[in-house]
Amino acid sequence: MTAERVFIVARKEFTDQITGWRFLVILALFLSLALMGTYTGIEYYQSDLTRYTEDLIAMETADDGPERMMPSKPPVADIYSSMFKTLVSYGGILALALGFDLVSKEKESRSLKTLLARPVYRDEIINGKALGGVALLVLVVGSVLAISTALLLVFSFVPSPDDLWMILTYAGVTLLFLVTFFSIALAFSTLCRKSGSALLLAVVVFILLVFLAPYTTAQVGMALMMEKPDPGAYGGDTSSEGYQAEITAYAEQMKVIESAVNLLSPQMAVNTLINGISRSPETTLEDTFGKIWSSIAALTIYPVVFFAIAYTRFLRMDIR
Repeated sequence: MTAERVFIVARKEFTDQITGWRFLVILALFLSLALMGTYTGIEYYQSDLTRYTEDLIAMETADDGPERMMPSKPPVADIYSSMFKTLVSYGGILALALGFDLVSKEKESRSLKTLLARPVYRDEIINGKALGGVALLVLVVGSVLAISTALLLVFSFVPSPDDLWMILTYAGVTLLFLVTFFSIALAFSTLCRKSGSALLLAVVVFILLVFLAPYTTAQVGMALMMEKPDPGAYGGDTSSEGYQAEITAYAEQMKVIESAVNLLSPQMAVNTLINGISRSPETTLEDTFGKIWSSIAALTIYPVVFFAIAYTRFLRMDIR
């Protein structure tokens, strides 16, 4: 395998996709979702800004007490948080649409046999197709980010330098989420002979990971975990050693359930990451990610596993 031939295949795949009507429709849908999320984010941001102004006035007029504490101004990055969470809600199915027929289409049209007759190896083809698809998703996320930023600047919503790493992290984890479902579609495209079957199975997996897995895991976990400690059993003394031990154990079990849900559901994982970052803007990226390792694992493991399935299947595929 040579990198040059991989990039040639990737460039061809990227060009074919970007000039097709399907990509233009998907890009238009992504931009529509981004506008919806941005509009919702602006509404929440203005509400938070009004509350911040009221707290600022209360601080200036208060003589003493907690009202004298300086309130924190809401970051413009919260608007991006809303936008990317909207993309995550519906973007997985659009990512499936980009990859479900990358290989099965070639098999149906019998062009794959002709392609393999050229001086190019199978691993170069599948790696090039995967790379071209990921490049498309980078283009989509980058376009959404650029257009939304331009609109916000027009309406005088200017992100501060401190917001920059948060915004780029939102974009990065959203891209990983889209790559996850693209890899699922690519895997089924190599496993199935027909594009329709590949799309159907990819949608089934999408429903399983987005809806069934997190719901079932949460229900089973809640059924098995201990009951929430009752302060009345300790005479209402929540500072007692016994109550603190039980409430700590209860909180640890809740964390385990949340981690399991995030690990099994890429959508829950990316939402947890975005929420974790937006709620702790002053912490470092390393500290924030350390608290939500299961979300990072989910967004890393799924693409690797399904790309490996696609790669292995394509190398062993019987081309006739």
